[in-house]
Amino acid sequence: MSQVQIIPFKTEHRSAVVRILTAIGWAEQYVTAAAENAVTFSQNPETLAAYAAQLNGEVVGFIYVKYAAWNQLTQIEGLAVDPAHHRKGVALALVRQAEAFAREKQARGIYVDTPTTNQRGRAFYEAAGYLFGYIMPRYYEDQLDGVTYQKFFTG
Repeated sequence: MSQVQIIPFKTEHRSAVVRILTAIGWAEQYVTAAAENAVTFSQNPETLAAYAAQLNGEVVGFIYVKYAAWNQLTQIEGLAVDPAHHRKGVALALVRQAEAFAREKQARGIYVDTPTTNQRGRAFYEAAGYLFGYIMPRYYEDQLDGVTYQKFFTG
C-alpha cells in the first residue's frame, strides 16, 4: 500500500475536488461551491489553508480550514476523500494536517460540522479524538440538522 502524501492545495487540483464530490454524490451547487472554496482557501495563508492528499501521484482527497483569531479556533470547512480510497488513512492524514495548521496559528482547538445523518463521518471524527459538541437544527437545509464535533488542544 502506498503512503498518503499531504501537499498544499493548488488551483490545478480543483478538478479533483469536482471528481471526488461527484463520485460521493453531492449536488452540483455544493460541488461547485466546495471547489471554489478550496481554491480560495489555498490563497490566504494568514487565516486559511487547503491541502490535497495524493496516492501514487493522484489527488484522492482534500481539506480546507479557517482560523479565527477572535476565538482562537480553527474550523474544518471542507473534507472529502474519493470513495475508492476510503479506509486507507487519507482522511485522518488530512485532518492531522489541519490540526497542525491550527497549532501553528496557536489555536485553542479545532471543530467541524457535519450533517446529523452522516453516521460514517460522525464515527470518523469520534475515532479521530473529536468530541460531540452540539446539534444545530436546520443547519444544512430545512430538514437536515448539523452536528458539531470539537477537539481542544491541551498545553
